[in-house]
Amino acid sequence: MAIPAATMAMAAEWRETAHAYDVERIETLGAAIAQGNDEAEGHGSGYEQAVAIQFINAPVGTFDDQAAIGAWQCRTIKVGGSLARLVVYDWFKCRITRDSGGLVVEKLTGSQNFKGRLYTDGPNRRILLAGGFHGYEKPRPYQAPDSADGMSPDNRDKVAVAEMLGPDWLRFTFPWPARESTYDIIEFRRDR
Repeated sequence: MAIPAATMAMAAEWRETAHAYDVERIETLGAAIAQGNDEAEGHGSGYEQAVAIQFINAPVGTFDDQAAIGAWQCRTIKVGGSLARLVVYDWFKCRITRDSGGLVVEKLTGSQNFKGRLYTDGPNRRILLAGGFHGYEKPRPYQAPDSADGMSPDNRDKVAVAEMLGPDWLRFTFPWPARESTYDIIEFRRDR
């Protein structure tokens, strides 16, 4: 099946927008997941292990931009790294809206938030390029001046692969975050 020219152009667009370090993070997503899963094995509570397994094994469907718009509950799952190795956090508020540039994703509540744009990368996934900020700060854009080259431990840019697991269920996988874990998942469940 041929990929439509518009889809190919949008896929190229995220690569042109992203810092080279972030392109590498996305391109090595599989390695981050494999390493993080190895580091998390046998760690966390039974509940945390069940949640992580559910995400690892969830089948991915076609990403429907229109269905993604709206209010969501979201929670972070940190996998791997040298600290807790597997942690599932409580639910917060997120939303996805559309503006003239496309879909915008925001984590609205909690101590660590982000706001960024989704870019098409084939029919089944989107790429999130976002600026991270603390709950007491105003949103900051992706590649804000204090983002440096992306490799600093103080880097707050967020990059993820977004996938639709169902009409009311999304998975955002963040490979190689600057701190704490080897990869993060943010689960989006429809806020009803």
